[in-house]
Formats: sequence, C-alpha cells, structure tokens
Amino acid sequence: MIDLRKYMKVALTILLSVGLLVSCKSGRMAVRSGSDMHLTGEEQLEAVIKNAPAFDSFSSRIRLTIPLKKGEYTLSGTLNMQRDRLIRISLLLPIIRTEAARIEISPETILVIDRMNKRYVSAPVSELREVFHTEIDFPILQSLFSNTIFLPGKNSLARKDYSSFQAQRRENDGVQLFRKSREFVYSFLTSSQTHRLVSSSIEPHSSSRRLQWEYDNFVPVGETTFPTEMTVLIGKKDDPGRATLELSRLSVDEQTLIPTNVPARYEQVGLSDILKILENL
Repeated sequence: MIDLRKYMKVALTILLSVGLLVSCKSGRMAVRSGSDMHLTGEEQLEAVIKNAPAFDSFSSRIRLTIPLKKGEYTLSGTLNMQRDRLIRISLLLPIIRTEAARIEISPETILVIDRMNKRYVSAPVSELREVFHTEIDFPILQSLFSNTIFLPGKNSLARKDYSSFQAQRRENDGVQLFRKSREFVYSFLTSSQTHRLVSSSIEPHSSSRRLQWEYDNFVPVGETTFPTEMTVLIGKKDDPGRATLELSRLSVDEQTLIPTNVPARYEQVGLSDILKILENL
C-alpha cells in the first residue's frame, strides 16, 4: 500500500521549510573586490532581472527527490504557476498516474488536498507565519520556483529597490547581490557573463541555518529560458538537507489556472495535523 505520508513529506518539506527561515541598507552598488567587472552592481542586478524567465503561466512535469530517514525518496508530478496568482504542485501515484495529493498556494491561502484519505487543509498564508514564527509570503515562493530575484512582499522589483542591494565579485564570473535586514541576509549569486541567477539564499543573522535554492541546465521555453534542474539545501550550513527538482516538458502561456474546489465529502483538518505527520517521518 502506498504511504501518502511520503508524498506529503516531499512537497511540504520543499514548500513549508521555507517558513523555517524566511522573513522580511546598504550603500551604493559598486562591485567590490575585482576591478575587471564591466558592469556596476546596479547594472548587473538590472541585467539579471531583465533576463529572468518571462511568463504569465508556466507548466512542467517534475521529479522530486528528498532524503528521508531510511534513504532518498523520489516521485513524479506536475508544477503549474499562474504569475502572481497561483502555484500548484500535483503529486501522482506511480504507474497509474492518478493524483495522490495537491498543494496549491495563492497570495492569501495554502490548500493541501489528500486525495487518498479524502481530507484537506485550507489555511491563510498568514497562518504559516504563526506556525513558524517568521515571515513567509507568496512572492518569495513564486520567485524561488521561477528563478527570480526577490524581496519579501514584492511581486517584482522596481528601480527604486536596486540601491538597497550590495554587490561583491566572486570566483570566475560570479557576482553576489545581497540585501541585509535586521534579521536576515537575502543573497543572490549571478553570472556576469550570462546574466542569469545561479542561486538564491536566505540566512538568518541569529542562527547557523540557511535556505539555498540553486539553478542549472537552462533551456529555451517559448521566448524565454528556464532552469530544468533545481537543488534545495535546507538546514544547518555544514550539514543541510538536500532536495532536487528535475523539470521536463516545459511550456509557458498555454493555460489559465483556476483555484481548486474541494469535494464536499472531504474532511477538513488543521495545518498542525499535517505538520505532525512531517515531524514523525
């Protein structure tokens, strides 16, 4: 019999563990330590933002792999996004390919549907802040999944936001763009050659924990490009947990997502019930 707890562990670990870290000045963006840069930090930030994946809607097949106590676990599903409106992950049963679970996040609500046990969670996104005692919002999640530089509470960055970042030269063609708040450092490793976002990280000042989201293997999709490999590192810097996402059959602007209606016969449970499942895995 298929253990649905593993399905919930995979998807919720990736989405909810962001809440363990995320929250909502710096000077002018001259690039430090390296005079061979052709762009200033502000120009690099603008170039990377212009080169970010452009889409109104996005869809792909996905393979999710995470470590559990008894080894790695991999399953397949789909990822769909409607920009600024909805993120949906559907997890499928092996072989028969029917939906076992669905996670859907809007700017206001997180919905988790357990198809096998006919139950669901519907909670305001603000409840995640209360559970994890820190900031988390839809724009951050959307940006992590779509290879985009972000700031909490903003669907996109305006030019007036650029001066709040600092920039520093890294190895090879790397340029680190970062912004500090009183509690966190938001850091983005970019390439001065391709003007792509290579990785995003969120790191609290007060602990050794970190979330790092890495991107690789970019491919053309319509008029834009998108990474097909994502690695998510969560937890202690010296011993993080690792999850991987492999994307295939990518397409943009071919769908309109409609929020899911939960069948009336499904039982509603609390977000804390789902979290208890995760704690025991």
